[in-house]
Amino acid sequence: MNKKAEKAYAKAMDYYEKGKINKALEICEEVLLEGLDNPVVLNFKGLLLYQKGNLNEAITVWKINEDFNNDDIAKNYIKDAIADERRLDLYKQGEQALKQFKIDKALELFKICSESDFNAIKVNTGIAICYQKKGDLYKAKEYVDKALSIDQNAITAKIIKKELKEDGVDLDSQNSSKGFLIGITILFLVLAIVAGGYLIMSKVKAKNLANNIEETKDNELLEEKSSTVDDSKETEVQETSKVNSETTSEEIVKKDPKSTNFDKDKLKTLMESKDLAGVYEQLKNVKAESISSEDTEVYNKAVDLMKSEGVSKFYEYGLWYFNQSNYLDARISFDKAYTYCEGNSLKEHIVFYRASATYKQQDNQTALAQYEEYYNQYPKGIYVQEALYQLTLLSNSVDKEKSKTYANILINNFPNSIYINDNIASILRS
Repeated sequence: MNKKAEKAYAKAMDYYEKGKINKALEICEEVLLEGLDNPVVLNFKGLLLYQKGNLNEAITVWKINEDFNNDDIAKNYIKDAIADERRLDLYKQGEQALKQFKIDKALELFKICSESDFNAIKVNTGIAICYQKKGDLYKAKEYVDKALSIDQNAITAKIIKKELKEDGVDLDSQNSSKGFLIGITILFLVLAIVAGGYLIMSKVKAKNLANNIEETKDNELLEEKSSTVDDSKETEVQETSKVNSETTSEEIVKKDPKSTNFDKDKLKTLMESKDLAGVYEQLKNVKAESISSEDTEVYNKAVDLMKSEGVSKFYEYGLWYFNQSNYLDARISFDKAYTYCEGNSLKEHIVFYRASATYKQQDNQTALAQYEEYYNQYPKGIYVQEALYQLTLLSNSVDKEKSKTYANILINNFPNSIYINDNIASILRS
């Protein structure tokens, strides 16, 4: 490589490390106009195209390098790229799953795709969208950073960056190297844990959550569950003792499902044992104005417990059920969280997922009202694109003009949205 080409290559590499992938490609093109006898630049151009998701173009560049320069590295790139044909198909499946609100399925597919650098911008953006939908904004930030570290002008990633920033996630300190990216990602994850940020629904947590949900059912289910979980004997004894020594929420409902009487002593017992579901059941049919002056303190403490701990726990259960496609129990849990979510940072997520669970149960009329509630309260929210899409579809059968209005808002406000598809086009043509 002559000095001119060497200088240009260094410039291209600098652009790439600053997240200016298209500028780096332009420099490569300029170098290659001087001749194709530059295997390093050809391979680099191929890698840039590869990360942008242009698989066929990348392979073409590497084949030129193989044929023209007999380059062994290019041969290996071509050989390795064969597996990426499958990843391209998986990415498309992931996009489809995302459009269908199958967030966990989409995330699983995108994670498989992320095992190589192929299509890295779109894959990392897809993963960021999934975590954003799950309410895990710090994980979303991690993958948005990865996408923007490759292409700082990636449109969808920039939109997510803006949305995350509006939701209080600091994205100003964007990194320009992979080492710094990893470091700052760890820092944000630690801060998320310390600050009690949004819920991180890892497999381990989902497993433990499943156990906790089963604990609130009855002793027999607890024994079945504990036999399959790799916990210590001491933990099992403690959990069994806890369940045996307290009245569960389900037992309360069975004994007196329609009770409207305020039972202060029972409520105090439930609060002491942190039986959040039981406290909820005791409060749900009680009107504040019916509480006597001597019971007011206990009542207010119970309501405060619902607001401080109940909302997040019911939301957590709701998400777990939702991701298991158990939309009935998900809806019940989201309804419980919704009751006390005013002023809570999780409210936006609760309102949206409550509507989504209702929609999944095919209760379209109620879902329409709940999606409208979300859009009216959060016209620039995290889930607004999905909400507008569902509003367009659901209102089409009852008010076609309103449906078209929602479709136009989606197109005008979010022209690059993945939810602008044939369904939207068909409604606007009708």
